[in-house]
Amino acid sequence: MSRTGARRTTSVLAVVVALAAVLSGTTAQAGTSPAPSGGSHAATARPAPPKPPVAVVPKNAGHRPLPAHSGTGRRIVYSEKTPQHVWLVEADGTITADYAGSGRADWPMPGTYHVFSQSRYSSATGLTFAYMTRFAHGRHANIGFHTIPRYNGSHRLTHPVSALGLPVGHGGCVHLIDAGAAFLYRWARIGTTVVVLR
Repeated sequence: MSRTGARRTTSVLAVVVALAAVLSGTTAQAGTSPAPSGGSHAATARPAPPKPPVAVVPKNAGHRPLPAHSGTGRRIVYSEKTPQHVWLVEADGTITADYAGSGRADWPMPGTYHVFSQSRYSSATGLTFAYMTRFAHGRHANIGFHTIPRYNGSHRLTHPVSALGLPVGHGGCVHLIDAGAAFLYRWARIGTTVVVLR
């Protein structure tokens, strides 16, 4: 290849590389980092990761009919009547998911509550659990939806998954299968209405 042809090939390649860099949104050269913008903290500041998207409805969703007089709008409905059950309802009344839950038969009191905080991991005396979504204030602790508690330092559950739906809870929280608690945690937001029925 002549020198002229080699120069043309090199020029074409340089244009292609530059165009690819522009289209990809970066003009940094290899081995360098883009200049930070937005102040001295821009290079190290990282935005908080968003909640994972709601994607998979738990496999054992029961598709039980929603009880009458369970409110309106986007809400979580929890029935303390055995078999205890939880529904996630969209604003138009569509049931997104529903599954068995286990709490107490007498606490919290029936009524309308609102989600006020969430924690990916939480604990109580001697117990750990995940995907905590709090909606009520109990006598000694906050009440929420979460996974079946495990005894600290072990994988042993406080009750078997097969007991979900029975009023086997002690403090008032509602225990759900892991996938159910995770789905509710991602679906709910601060301020989401929770309707407790008996």
